[in-house]
Amino acid sequence: MSVRRVFRRAACGLCILGAVDLPALALTSLNDTTLNDINRGTIDLDRTPAEAAPERGPIGNPLWAIPLGSLTITRDRPLFTPSRRPPAPAAVASPPIVQPRIAARPAEPEHPNLTLIGTVVGKDEGIGVFLDKTTQGFVRLKTGEGHSGWILRSVKARAATLEKEHQTETLSLPAPQNTSAPPNNEQL
Repeated sequence: MSVRRVFRRAACGLCILGAVDLPALALTSLNDTTLNDINRGTIDLDRTPAEAAPERGPIGNPLWAIPLGSLTITRDRPLFTPSRRPPAPAAVASPPIVQPRIAARPAEPEHPNLTLIGTVVGKDEGIGVFLDKTTQGFVRLKTGEGHSGWILRSVKARAATLEKEHQTETLSLPAPQNTSAPPNNEQL
């Protein structure tokens, strides 16, 4: 079935319905309620209040029944102005928050990551030979030179004194082993 044929049938059906309903509407008479519905919302200045149709009840917004003259507060304080603000909340003093004090532990003294493996003592200056524990490399320092913030201050025959930020460390060579006995072949 083509689209044109469908539209023709629909148009014919509407014409038949209109022809059947039109005489039925013509036979009914307009009563007072129909006239009141037709005239609702219009103002007839010639009619007296006694002739006015009785109201059926509020239709729409119920606030329409309140006369504007009784809304004086709304006129005095309009809703949408910057000066209209809610009242400030009452200030309640809260107890002060006391944070517990954390006792700071004193910083543990820092130790150099060096092991003394030899010293050279001279008249004016000394030299210390150290093994760096982190890199396993040898470090040679003259008096007054530094490594990782530690400065060599003095060198003695079996000890070296290092200083870092008012902290002093003295590194010593290990105690010598008993050399009076002849060495074994196993010790070599």
